[in-house]
Amino acid sequence: MEPHRDITARIAGRALIIPGLLATSMLVSCLKPFDVNVTTPEPIKVDLSMDVHVYQHGQADTKKDAAQATFRAAMDSRRNRMSEIQDLKNSRLVGENHLGTLTIKTRPAGEYGDYVETTATAENQDREILMAREAEEKGVTVDKIREEQWRHWLRKSFPGEWIEVANDSGADYRWEQKKAAGDE
Repeated sequence: MEPHRDITARIAGRALIIPGLLATSMLVSCLKPFDVNVTTPEPIKVDLSMDVHVYQHGQADTKKDAAQATFRAAMDSRRNRMSEIQDLKNSRLVGENHLGTLTIKTRPAGEYGDYVETTATAENQDREILMAREAEEKGVTVDKIREEQWRHWLRKSFPGEWIEVANDSGADYRWEQKKAAGDE
């Protein structure tokens, strides 16, 4: 008997909802729609004024800022020139010397020779900037950094590339083409 009462209650509840919906819909249908005018007789004018104030707190170190900009420019230039330098090494036109810079081994004639010279000179200038910065940061001499860079480039050079190596006596240097990846 309980289930029978439950069904009766549901039917009675629905019977009350339906007349309510009908009454609401008849009321809405009797309302007259109205227009809302959102236009303006003249365009809206906006007058905007802005001041920008730039403050630098603390004392500027222009010398340090210039050195940082030079350092970043040298890093970017070297990164952009990396494939060109490798092409010159692969062509056996330049080699890594004992100072951590490049030496032109064979200068081609004409415009290409000018390009080789300009590229090697720019690379060497950037390397000098970076080595000076590293020496300053480490508190060592530039000669110490040159030697570190030379040894670095000896390790990084590919077989067949020109490298400057120390003579057996250690007093002088000689040019040779790197024989194997582990040669120093």
